[in-house]
Amino acid sequence: MKCFLCFQLLRSSGFMTWHPTSSTLSRVPIIRRQFFTTSLTTLSSQTSSRSILPPSSEAQRREEESKEMEISQLVGKHRKRQNRVYVWGFSYTGALGEASFVKPKLKKGKPVTSRRKYQTAPYLLNQDRKVITSVACGYGFTLLASNTLETTKVWGTGINTDSQLGYQPKSIQKDEGLEYILAPVPIDLPLTRPRSARVTQIACGRAHSLILTDTEGVFSLGNNVHGQCGRTVVEKENYSSNRVIHNVQGIDGKIKQIQCGHDHSLFLTEEGAVYSCGWGADGQLGLGHYESVDLPMRLEGDIKGERIVEIATFADCCLAVSDKGELFGWGNSEYNQLNSITDETQVYEPRHLPFTGVGKVVGAATGGTICQLVNDTGDVFVWGYGILGKGPKLSESKWPEHIPSILLGRTKLKPDVKVTQVHCGLHHFAAVTNEGDLYTWGSNGTGHLGLGTLANQFFPLRVSVAADVTSVACGVDHMVLLTKTVI
Repeated sequence: MKCFLCFQLLRSSGFMTWHPTSSTLSRVPIIRRQFFTTSLTTLSSQTSSRSILPPSSEAQRREEESKEMEISQLVGKHRKRQNRVYVWGFSYTGALGEASFVKPKLKKGKPVTSRRKYQTAPYLLNQDRKVITSVACGYGFTLLASNTLETTKVWGTGINTDSQLGYQPKSIQKDEGLEYILAPVPIDLPLTRPRSARVTQIACGRAHSLILTDTEGVFSLGNNVHGQCGRTVVEKENYSSNRVIHNVQGIDGKIKQIQCGHDHSLFLTEEGAVYSCGWGADGQLGLGHYESVDLPMRLEGDIKGERIVEIATFADCCLAVSDKGELFGWGNSEYNQLNSITDETQVYEPRHLPFTGVGKVVGAATGGTICQLVNDTGDVFVWGYGILGKGPKLSESKWPEHIPSILLGRTKLKPDVKVTQVHCGLHHFAAVTNEGDLYTWGSNGTGHLGLGTLANQFFPLRVSVAADVTSVACGVDHMVLLTKTVI
């Protein structure tokens, strides 16, 4: 009876409409999410006489965001689930792919919306019929890819000063020394058989990009000052409007994973071997020295003889997971990342990290000053320096600290919930569960946690999005989310 009354209330309020579908499906309700946001806000203001309205600019920002929140639609069993891409964070670089955030829409010569510097909640990106299957974030730019056999497989948006998004003379905007693109544009790959190759993975660094295909290897583009693109460094090479897209060579075996750091690249083969190239001043290449290398070389150290199944890097620290569930690390250790094995601030070859009590490691991630891992039971551990996720009193640790599972969705009523993916931005964390939920925490000065605020988050908090999360990419000041619609 209560459900029926609530249903009638929604219909009479105008916040539920009926959408006619095909004869094979019953008519389904569409509930506008802003109804709940508005109701909660109104209730809060009524119950608290001391509530203070936000400044007009903040109120305007929230109003504009609420108007653009997606409409959730329940559909029948014959409707296919669709891939959807959500973006949030700092917008002025163009990395969010929504041009109106930077250049407001005009009507009769006058702007109808204001510029939006920060998009603090998930924003549904217009994919223009593209089926996006992988996403990646760089320093102010974004890559989107599809595993299609069509000719166009990769798109880019955001900063393109070093041609990390390819040669795009018609799409470039210039402002204060930066070259950027405000909406996704195609990146043409020099494939020998484009109709037979699929893009399986993409990765972004500070100013370079990697693209992995299933039949033609890895392609690199962008800045190559330190050899991070896996090709010979050319003195005084001009990277602005650069046409070079390089097919990386010199790696034995088929590549299964690629990762970009600040100015270095990592490659993992199906046989479990790790290769690296690029800047090596912090030991991030893991080659036993601190020199830069412009052609991929194989790492040894403590991973010699081990079968590595996953690699992770973001800035200048690197982690690797073996098939035995053990963790290895190398590179920068100025912020406790590798202080469990040494007091040195740089480690130039892979070292085994003797962590106890963490179980069998199945995934790892590293940011600028932070690290995290997930084990085979879905428990998450964090260490390093920053907002680690266990409150404001814990800001540094050289040993893994367990994040209470209840903070990531596991309760007595839902004991089977576990984290399956972990990711890091420069100073923030992200974790995805087997139920398709995304949790974020850490620094949040540009709204890149997707929580609807600019405040830092000291504990994991679930991001509100009307879809099942399949993958997420973390940048310095923005994030991109890949989801499937809920049926």
